[in-house]
Order: sequence, then structure tokens, then C-alpha cells
Amino acid sequence: MKLSAKPDLEQAQDAWNHYWAREPWRRPLLVANVVRKNAQKPAPYDQYFETVQGNIENIRKRIDWMLDATLYLAESIPYFGYDLGPDQFAAWMGNGAFHFSQDSKSTNWVEPCVRDWRDAFPLAIRDDNPAWRHMQELGRQVAAICAGRCLTGVCDLHSNADALSALRGPQNFCLDFYDCPELVGEAMRQVRSLYQPVYQKLYETGGMSAATGTIGWIPFWCAGRYATIQCDFVCMVSPELSRQFIIPALAEEAEFLDHCIYHLDGPGTLPHLDDILSIQAIDAIQWVSGDGQPPMHTWLDVLKKCQAAGKGLQISGVNFEQIKMLTRELKPEGIVYCVRVDSEKELDAIARWLEQNAGVSRWV
Repeated sequence: MKLSAKPDLEQAQDAWNHYWAREPWRRPLLVANVVRKNAQKPAPYDQYFETVQGNIENIRKRIDWMLDATLYLAESIPYFGYDLGPDQFAAWMGNGAFHFSQDSKSTNWVEPCVRDWRDAFPLAIRDDNPAWRHMQELGRQVAAICAGRCLTGVCDLHSNADALSALRGPQNFCLDFYDCPELVGEAMRQVRSLYQPVYQKLYETGGMSAATGTIGWIPFWCAGRYATIQCDFVCMVSPELSRQFIIPALAEEAEFLDHCIYHLDGPGTLPHLDDILSIQAIDAIQWVSGDGQPPMHTWLDVLKKCQAAGKGLQISGVNFEQIKMLTRELKPEGIVYCVRVDSEKELDAIARWLEQNAGVSRWV
């Protein structure tokens, strides 16, 4: 496979193949996108609004600008994500309607539609659901625009309990764990059965294959099936409830995928970290400390705990000095730095320093 936006694609793929195989490579991986100095200013673009509306010409223009304006350096591989919004999995199961605030088109939501789980069963995604049909057609269109230029991105699914929370409403869903745990268990069993066919359909309609590999919003590339898995709702329940209802769903998703990373979102998820780290099929962790919290790279206790459990790490938004600090504190094996740099020269300096000071042995 060749991509016009990534002339050194084979080198990047080789690095990722070594990463997933936990084989020695010359340094931690680096992902860096640099906007070209002569790039034109992009037109306004609200991702979810454009995709929900199906503004394919605006999407095409955005892809054109992105590829013309961006240098994809080191192990960065160009892709375009076309998610409908954080509640899209719930929308495919429900009435398919997305709502936007008049003050912001940058996010959206679905209205809870389940009053009683018994009336909602069986949970399914109907072929005539408008959001589901739209998603598949959008994937085909985006894949055609991207072909030979960049990859289409694996969706940010927010499946399992996140989808059920959106359908029921978070407050009501929390109460359900105590009022009707047997119905919650049945809902979780049914929503779990949807993950694999949803992934497979989007894999096909998004133009993904063994020839392209997969990449997603956490920009790790994999020759097989890759995704970010998560459950933001987990912070709303105790570890005991999570072990009963949520951890099995996460393990099932991880085992289905060839490789995956877990999005650990905010301090409220930390009581569940041991259980998440116990899922053997999770390859790596992205720790996000959350608004108002110290940046992710300062949470060394969390990062070291993940490494001690044999997980890789995605560390984003760090500069050269912060990478030097982390190199003193963390093992280099399994780390992917997603860095913000202003030039290819700046990125090359980081890469050379890591090769000299953070050689990677076998990641075990």
C-alpha cells in the first residue's frame, strides 16, 4: 500500500509491527503532525455537525486541506475520522436523532429513550435506522475520497455501558444497578453482542482491509483490527459493580480486536485501574487526567503502574524537555509519544536523542 501523504509509510508500518510484536526497536515511537509553514488557513469545520448533516463537499474540502497542509512525521500515519458523535452507538440502537446546542456544534447527544428495559429488549441495530444507514454510506464516501491518500479512521464507538447510559440517561442507569440488576445484566449481554458486527460492518464500509490496516482517534496503526476501547460511565459505579457488569464487556472487546488501547479518562476511573490492567488483551493505556488536573505526563504513579502491569503507554502533548524527564522515570519499552512540534527539524532532534538515550529492548 502507498499513501501520497506519507512517502515513508513502509518505515512507519515496520515500526508499528515491531511495537505490537513487542520486539526491540531503536527508540520509543513518535507521532507528530506539523502544519506546513505555507499552508492556507482552514475553513471553519465542526466535525460532528458536518458528518451528521452529511456535508460531503465540506468533508472533502477538509480532507484536501488536511493532507495539503500537514507533514506526517516519524510513525504518524495520515487518516481521517468521520464519527457522528460520542453517542453514535446509542443512536444506532435508538431513534437515530442527534441534538446540537445552538451555542456549539462541536459536540452532540441523543435523548434518552428507554423508560423500562423490558420494553426495550431485544436491543438491536435495525437496518433501517437512519443514523446507522447514514454512517455506512458516509464511510463509503469518505473511503473513496481518502483512497490512495490517507486511511479512514476506526470510529470512537462508546459501546457497552456508555451506549446503555445514553439510551437510559446516566442518573436512571445508575439507579438501575440497584433497582433491577438482572435487567442491567441482560442489557449488557445484549449490547455486548453488537460490538463485533458493528465493528466489522464499519471496517468494510470504511474501506479497511488487510492491505490498509487500521488506525483510530488515538493514532496507533495496526496491520489487523485495532480500536480504542473505553467505558467513561465506569466512574459512576463501584469496582464491585464494574467487575460484575462492565469489565467482562471490555475484556470481550479487547479479545475480539487484534490490538487495542484503553482510554482511561479522568481521576474517577482510577479506582478501576487494577481491574482494567488485569485484562490481558489490552495492549496499552492512554491516561487522560481531565480538565483542571495536572497534565497526564506528571502522573508518574499512574504511568508506572501501567508499565508494571505490562501495558504500553500513549503520552501526548509533551515537549522535548518533558520527554527527557519521562525517560529518567519510565522504561522506554511500549511508549508512544504523540508530540507537538513546529518543524521536522525539531522532531528529528527528539528522535536522535531518544535513539541515543532511550534504546528499546524487548517489550515484555
